Formats: sequence, C-alpha cells, structure tokens
Amino acid sequence: MGLSGLILRGFLYPPVAGRSTLTTGEKEIDIRNTTTSVPVKFTWASIILWTVQRFPLSVLRKIGRWSGLITYHLSHSRRTVALANLDLAYGDSLTTEEKIAIAKSSFVNLLTTGLEFCYSPAIKCPIEEIVTVENTEVFAEAYQKGKGIIVLVPHMGNWEVSGRWYGENGYVQHAVVRQQKQEWVNQVVSDVRKSNLIIEIDKKIALRKVLAALKRGEMVSMLIDQHAQKEAVSVQFFGQPAMTHASVARLALRTGCEVIVCSAFRYPDGSLGGVFSEPIDTISTGNRDRDILENTQRYVQVMEEYVRKYPQDWMWMHRRWKTPKKQKAVPPLEGVPLSTEIRPSR
Repeated sequence: MGLSGLILRGFLYPPVAGRSTLTTGEKEIDIRNTTTSVPVKFTWASIILWTVQRFPLSVLRKIGRWSGLITYHLSHSRRTVALANLDLAYGDSLTTEEKIAIAKSSFVNLLTTGLEFCYSPAIKCPIEEIVTVENTEVFAEAYQKGKGIIVLVPHMGNWEVSGRWYGENGYVQHAVVRQQKQEWVNQVVSDVRKSNLIIEIDKKIALRKVLAALKRGEMVSMLIDQHAQKEAVSVQFFGQPAMTHASVARLALRTGCEVIVCSAFRYPDGSLGGVFSEPIDTISTGNRDRDILENTQRYVQVMEEYVRKYPQDWMWMHRRWKTPKKQKAVPPLEGVPLSTEIRPSR
C-alpha cells in the first residue's frame, strides 16, 4: 500500500473503542484491519471523510438537516417519487401538508445517515452511547438457539451505523450488500463497514457464504424493502402490490434459521434508536410456492408496521411500487391481515 493508501487508512481508522476481532467458525479475524486487494488512492472521498470526522455529531446532524431540505427542493424527480409513494400508501388518511412533512424528513434522514456513516470510523465511545437499542433480549434468545438468524433491516433511521451494535456486543454480523460500479466507492464503503465490524457478502455470489454463516449459527442481515426484479414475489405493502425478494423465505425454509426484523429509527432530537421485532415463525406446509409467498408477506407485514410507526425515517424517494409488465398483482393472503392505519407518531 502506497503513501496515499496509508493516509486514507489513517482517515478511516482512528482509534476506536469496543471489539476489533470476532470469531467466525474456527477462525478469529481482526475485522477492522482486514485489507482488500484493491489499491486505495488519495481521492476527494478521503478528504471528505477526513473532514466529516473532524466535526462533532451534533454539528453533522444540523448539516444533514439543512442539506436534506435543500436536496428535497432541488431534486424534483426524487421529490415527485416520494410524494407519489406517500399518496399511494396513505391515500386521503393524511393531509397534503403531513405528506410533505414526512417527505422532507425522509430526505433529511437520508443525508444525515450519509454523514453519520462517513463519521462512524471516528466513534470512540461504546455504540450504546450513540444508538439506543430496544428488545435486545429477543435477539439474544434467538441467536443463542444456534440455528443461525437472518435479520431483516429496512432502509430506516441509520441502518448502517446501528449495525455496529452487533459486533461490539460479540455477535458475528454478515451483511448481504450490492457492489457499486466504481471500485473506489466499493473500497471506501467497505472500509467504513469494516470499521463498524460488518462482514460484507456480495449479493451476486451470496448463497454459499450465507448458508455457511447460518450453519455456524451466525447472523446475516438483509435488506428486502426495495423493489426487486429477480427471484421476487408480489406481496402487499401498504395495501399495494410490491415485488419483493423471496430469498429470505427460501433460506428460512431450507435451513430452519430464525428470522427477525430490526428497524432503526430516529428520536425527535435526531439521535439514533433501534428495535427488534419478535421472531417471525416460518410457515412450512409442503406447498413450496405458497410457503415462500406467505412467509415473504409476513416479513413485509412486520416491516410495514415499523414504517407506519416511523414514516419520516423510511426511504420514500425509492420507487418501491413498480409492478413489472405482465405481472399480475397478488391479492392479500388469507390469514395475513394488512396493517391497520396508524398516524405518524411524530
């Protein structure tokens, strides 16, 4: 690694508290010092990371708020998508003003999340001082069963920084991620995730590694709350057909692993929270297609409940409801009620 790479590593890895090693299988790995074969170049990205890490979190959150509001007004296409999604999800149950407020908060959360993500390698205190996690005993009990556990993570709150909680508490966390087109972006993002004790699994070659992790009784986090095209089924989300990855249901049926949702969110002051759902039982009747559909619906149902509780923290600017051509919408499943309407909590 050249001088520029060493400088970037200095930006990305200042001294941090908490665990720096995890045991996966028979091997203990120093996850924060793991390197990749891609050379790191001194880029504008490293300068931005270094600059962001010099600010306190309170200042970054103020910057995130203003940059989020500016982005909301400047990004016509994403603003239009966000408001259209809110119309589709809530209909007339919310006023136009309420929907606009949620959309603005969604942009603020996304920009703030990006700044916090860049800052996260500089965190020196225990993660519990940054993120308040609820129902941790539910996760611990599910993890201790040793069957492996899939944690479904909606794009809410700061799902990236909140993930640091697992490693600092001794849990091995694998995350199925999508690789970016630019290699230097992959390098920077991967390095930041390593500093947060997250082991990446490329979604294009994920199956073998995910099965191995579950067999060892470890956890794998997956994000399935966005539109999917391949290996997807159509389920109901806010009463509308939404194409959703079926991989989690297939894995649960194949391995018998636990499935649980962990939703990140923000408190009114902008600080971070997270909450675990109860484990979601896997339905297995022998009708594979039906089981995959019904289990996926159950996962989406739980995530919807959290989005309804914290609507301002979800990524509304994503085109979630895109029904492919010639794709027939699937009606609600019998015995799987849709969420009741809940007003935004704040």
